Amino acid sequence: MIPAEVVLTLLEVPGLGSRKAHAILSSFPGVSDWQELLACNIGRVEGISNALANRLRDTPIDLGQRILDRTAALGGRYLHYWQPEYPKLLAQIYDPPVGLFLRGQGELEGEFIAVVGTRQPTPYGREQARHLTHEVISVGLGIASGFARGIDSVAHTAAMEVRGRTVAVLGCGIDIVYPAENRKLYASLLEKGLALSEYPPGTKPDGHHFPQRNRIISGLSLGVLVVEAGIGSGALITALHALDLDRQVFAVPGRIDNKKSSGCHELINRGAKLVGRVEDILSELGAPYSAAPGDQLDLIRDLPEPERDILEYLSREPVPVDQIAEDLNRDISELLAILLFMEMNGFVIQTAGKRFSRV
Repeated sequence: MIPAEVVLTLLEVPGLGSRKAHAILSSFPGVSDWQELLACNIGRVEGISNALANRLRDTPIDLGQRILDRTAALGGRYLHYWQPEYPKLLAQIYDPPVGLFLRGQGELEGEFIAVVGTRQPTPYGREQARHLTHEVISVGLGIASGFARGIDSVAHTAAMEVRGRTVAVLGCGIDIVYPAENRKLYASLLEKGLALSEYPPGTKPDGHHFPQRNRIISGLSLGVLVVEAGIGSGALITALHALDLDRQVFAVPGRIDNKKSSGCHELINRGAKLVGRVEDILSELGAPYSAAPGDQLDLIRDLPEPERDILEYLSREPVPVDQIAEDLNRDISELLAILLFMEMNGFVIQTAGKRFSRV
């Protein structure tokens, strides 16, 4: 396995960047130290010029080890792409980070939903983010977010309230608290969750770091839930990353005159799943989270009798509405109204010819 100090030294070469570092290390996966890497024919790797190869040779040999020592002094650790513990979902994205600096008591094991949104949420937005986070945690999923003020902070706090897993993806080093107002939250996160960054300790927050961070948030997650976001916001960038990755995108609707919900409404128009309750999320994730009787959630426990009867009758094989009406002895107009409600709430699916099946 490629030593971490070699990976870190390579990433510190000026002008190299993560993609070229990936290309070099993937070309020579058996190297055991920096000198061995320099002995390789690096110039044959696509995109590596002679000038860049010379910069590698001028890089201090102990630079990566110094970064590792600084990370360890913070109680942190480093995980790179070629280690088996590297998150499999994140490894699938177009430009996965070469490595991750981790700090805290949490782990990257398990699956996550990203919860993102505006930095200035309304009381409604805070309430929805907190409630949905609790519900997502209750079925065994973790929460990933960006540690920004607003919805991100609400999601991290809500996850820790119920002892759930949460990962904060930072746009700075793991030794820097940004925003500064989140100092208490960061201290709690290090005790109960995990802070993560692709930037080495000492890296200050910078504008271009945050769009880069957003690809990690979506890359770690099965799907992205957006709770209040304006057009052009960072939360929408995260959601668009998720769409590019063919991951699920969920959006909580708000008032039509609230600019903080305009981004959510735009996502819904573009095919994001409208979320009114946690089942709207779980039904899109597949097993084991798409709850059926006896699984994570009993979806029919609070339904009125007509809806319960229909769900107990239906299977995953589509049935014509007139057959449902005949078998359940229901007026077809009344039945269609009930089925429309159930379809909007994610309990049934309608296919061509007014045929219905259970989700």
